[in-house]
Amino acid sequence: MVDENDIRALNVRHYRDHIGVVSQEPVLFGTTISNNIKYGRDDVTDEEMERAAREANAYDFIMEFPNKFNTLVGEKGAQMSGGQKQRIAIARALVRNPKILILDEATSALDSESKSAVQAALEKASKGRTTIVVAHRLSTIRSADLIVTLKDGMLAEKGAHAELMAKRGLYYSLVMSQDIKKADEQMESMTYSTERKTNSLPLHSVKSIKSDFIDKAEESTQSKEISLPEVSLLKILKLNKPEWPFVVLGTLASVLNGTVHPVFSIIFAKIITMFGNNDKTTLKHDAEIYSMIFVILGVICFVSYFMQGLFYGRAGEILTMRLRHLAFKAMLYQDIAWFDEKENSTGGLTTILAIDIAQIQGATGSRIGVLTQNATNMGLSVIISFIYGWEMTFLILSIAPVLAVTGMIETAAMTGFANKDKQELKHAGKIATEALENIRTIVSLTREKAFEQMYEEMLQTQHRNTSKKAQIIGSCYAFSHAFIYFAYAAGFRFGAYLIQAGRMTPEGMFIVFTAIAYGAMAIGKTLVLAPEYSKAKSGAAHLFALLEKKPNIDSRSQEGKKPDTCEGNLEFREVSFFYPCRPDVFILRGLSLSIERGKTVAFVGSSGCGKSTSVQLLQRLYDPVQGQVLFDGVDAKELNVQWLRSQIAIVPQEPVLFNCSIAENIAYGDNSRVVPLDEIKEAANAANIHSFIEGLPEKYNTQVGLKGAQLSGGQKQRLAIARALLQKPKILLLDEATSALDNDSEKVVQHALDKARTGRTCLVVTHRLSAIQNADLIVVLHNGKIKEQGTHQELLRNRDIYFKLVNAQSVQ
Repeated sequence: MVDENDIRALNVRHYRDHIGVVSQEPVLFGTTISNNIKYGRDDVTDEEMERAAREANAYDFIMEFPNKFNTLVGEKGAQMSGGQKQRIAIARALVRNPKILILDEATSALDSESKSAVQAALEKASKGRTTIVVAHRLSTIRSADLIVTLKDGMLAEKGAHAELMAKRGLYYSLVMSQDIKKADEQMESMTYSTERKTNSLPLHSVKSIKSDFIDKAEESTQSKEISLPEVSLLKILKLNKPEWPFVVLGTLASVLNGTVHPVFSIIFAKIITMFGNNDKTTLKHDAEIYSMIFVILGVICFVSYFMQGLFYGRAGEILTMRLRHLAFKAMLYQDIAWFDEKENSTGGLTTILAIDIAQIQGATGSRIGVLTQNATNMGLSVIISFIYGWEMTFLILSIAPVLAVTGMIETAAMTGFANKDKQELKHAGKIATEALENIRTIVSLTREKAFEQMYEEMLQTQHRNTSKKAQIIGSCYAFSHAFIYFAYAAGFRFGAYLIQAGRMTPEGMFIVFTAIAYGAMAIGKTLVLAPEYSKAKSGAAHLFALLEKKPNIDSRSQEGKKPDTCEGNLEFREVSFFYPCRPDVFILRGLSLSIERGKTVAFVGSSGCGKSTSVQLLQRLYDPVQGQVLFDGVDAKELNVQWLRSQIAIVPQEPVLFNCSIAENIAYGDNSRVVPLDEIKEAANAANIHSFIEGLPEKYNTQVGLKGAQLSGGQKQRLAIARALLQKPKILLLDEATSALDNDSEKVVQHALDKARTGRTCLVVTHRLSAIQNADLIVVLHNGKIKEQGTHQELLRNRDIYFKLVNAQSVQ
């Protein structure tokens, strides 16, 4: 019920227009920060956008980008840190100026400093509007008017923070489990007094490292020029090399087909002159012979066309299947930096697989058969014509260069338009993919119309190209076909003159004319294939560009050391790093840190300070610009990539599940063997998800849906943890691994992770400091450098950044 109205009776669009939602996993679209915020509502002014960014504590980090609000966020916001994405999503919700604000773990990805600032902004934004907050981090809801505690889908207790604390019930136990231990009683009192003054004390100013996405092209919504390799017909034909028996048999059949029309032209001329014979017996005899020849030609046509279609068809389909496999394989093994590039979006790459490769058949397979057939036809026709009347043949062939030039103009125009069409269709595919993948966000923002218009605009651009293309094709096609009839006119007139002069017989004239006419038809058929050949050439250029792209970090390679054992000693030695797509901004600056085997080290700090980047360098998704990442004293670049990654398991901030069953998702943790169900259950049990799975009707065979859409955030995260534990890694990387869990689950999973860490090196990236109190070493990062390091107690005594982060997260 909303304002005592059943929501089912309300207009859906009107109702959603009054709601602002910030979800647990923020969805950003692959465009600029400005456009992402403006998706919140129609007709958002720049002033409103900036005000929303300030309220969401996003304005400062945005203004530090060279392109400011015009900075690209990358596909799915990949160029932003988790905290930056969440703040942009909050700004998008605030710009809607909604009557109802729904915050589903809205600050879960923020560091403590940003969280307190954004929390203050959200509390300010909540004035005068109904706000519903879903939270596991109880420090975010202390000032709520009403706190409702749910258990097993039922209301357990409700009241204000102070009331529920006094009751000492479920809420009280949740609060106590989240509180962070202080160094001693004295420290506790000092911390409490500091916490009371939090509003008057400025928090330590920590600037987030910016992500500068240098790509001028996006600003004009034009794709940057890609240097494509030169592709010849021969290079395309070489792709069909393994199918040479089919191609040879198909070519023989095509040659046989090409001989039929020239032979027919001779017989046809003889039949015409045959009717001039007054001897009925001879006429009947000749008619029977020529009729039998036509039957034989028909049988030859049937067999040869069948063979041509069968063998070339098979060769073409096998080629298409192989190319799709090669293209997908090439995509899978590219550097992660390659996927960061704008033109390599999901929609663009799927377009290559679906359309480009199918178009390559325009220059292979059955098209080669038609070309061979037409070439044989034209060659034989010209030879026969020269034999029976070389003068008339010369006259008609003098017009052939005009037809050839027309065909070349048409082919060149088609190639240009094919490349343009390809770019526009890739953009349209990107928009469609993005819209359908993030349909929940689009529906909640009521942006269906905006995406429909964007998609239509891309199709309109392609439509304009097609209109220009149609004019050129029409002109060339009309010109070439008209000239064939001009050739007929000249041929008949000149033939009549030659017959009168006694230099040619009527039969010879008809043979020449019919042979050349069929040859001209063959040229016409070949010219019709020009657009398809142009598309094939364009598609092949894009495909070869992909296949010839060699990744710097090749995970297919068998090169590199494969030590018998991995101890788990890690070291960052003077590591500096920037993302290839934004080379002006260093994320890490001379980071040096040694991690002994079996130790648990936690990275904390503000959003964008390089915590998750360090995890990606350990996985060798990227290589450092300067310095080394060492495993057991060996540079990661010297180790075999597959071996290295097999020693590491990661639980990321935003868990990725595949559209298959729960059992299959967990089993993906170890692809080297068929994982038995008992092991899958054991891993699920350790991640505190087994009992939930057993309660489902289909248990471990339950489908999780696209990107795990059928499961809650916490359930997805626990499946990701189970998948990591199944791998039995030497090094465990936890990038906000428990951020989406409720308190009860977090305690159990934390206990499971503590057990899993035994005998393993563990690197924990987190904003939730209660999860790392027992870490062997806590490293505070600031601007890509280590600001302070030590144990929980040592850092509290320092009373520096970590001390203030702990205070900001205190619940009581």
